[in-house]
Amino acid sequence: MFRINYCEYDRHNIDYDRIYRPRGSGTCLFLLFLKPMKVYLKEELLITKPGACLLYTPEYGQDYCAVKEFENSYVDFHADMEELEAMGLPLNQVFYPKHIDSFINFLRKIQEEFLTKEKNADFMMDALLRQMFVSISRQIGGGSRLKYQEEGLYTEFVKARLKLLTQCDKQWNISSMCSLVHLEKSQFYSYYEKYFNISPKADLLKARMEKATVLLSNEVLQVQQVADLCGFVNVSHFTRQFKKLHGCTPGEYSRKAY
Repeated sequence: MFRINYCEYDRHNIDYDRIYRPRGSGTCLFLLFLKPMKVYLKEELLITKPGACLLYTPEYGQDYCAVKEFENSYVDFHADMEELEAMGLPLNQVFYPKHIDSFINFLRKIQEEFLTKEKNADFMMDALLRQMFVSISRQIGGGSRLKYQEEGLYTEFVKARLKLLTQCDKQWNISSMCSLVHLEKSQFYSYYEKYFNISPKADLLKARMEKATVLLSNEVLQVQQVADLCGFVNVSHFTRQFKKLHGCTPGEYSRKAY
């Protein structure tokens, strides 16, 4: 769990104020600079623009001051470093997420939870901070995917994929899948695999199998009914695919679940 020590949203210090902790603070510190800031990283001076972010690790020296007006939002927290590093965030370096408004809102909510200490506030703050970090990592770590997103095509494919997987019981065919993004078969398959690293057919089968494993724990349902609810028109095909994945038939799996 990320344990929040303190959080301030839209903090104003005196003009030209400086924060100097040469040996670090012993905790993690996430900063969102809302005004230009002078930041020293390994003796290198950077002049940041509004919207810059910085995530300090516990032992890294902190040295930053306002070019003039001092305005930022921040959260000071304890974290398991392996877990934090696994999220893929830049550490001890300045970075610029594209949509800071949502991050400002996360920080505002964390501060509210921290100050009011409502029931399960620690769990809520942990969840909010994690969600913020995931959002940031997706923005800055998308690489080529972010380029696709900017083109608009990636966004259309995300919507199409969500419809495909949430309606996995539907009898999808090549034409109906391609119509979701108005592309020909070859283009649809090419972009789908490029964006999601899986073919649409394999993705749909995976969603159906995941749904089936849950439904088979319901003693009311027969294997044929589960196959129907998951979009399999042929129970034999369902059985073959299920056994290939789980090493047993749906009926055997269902009996084990009981």
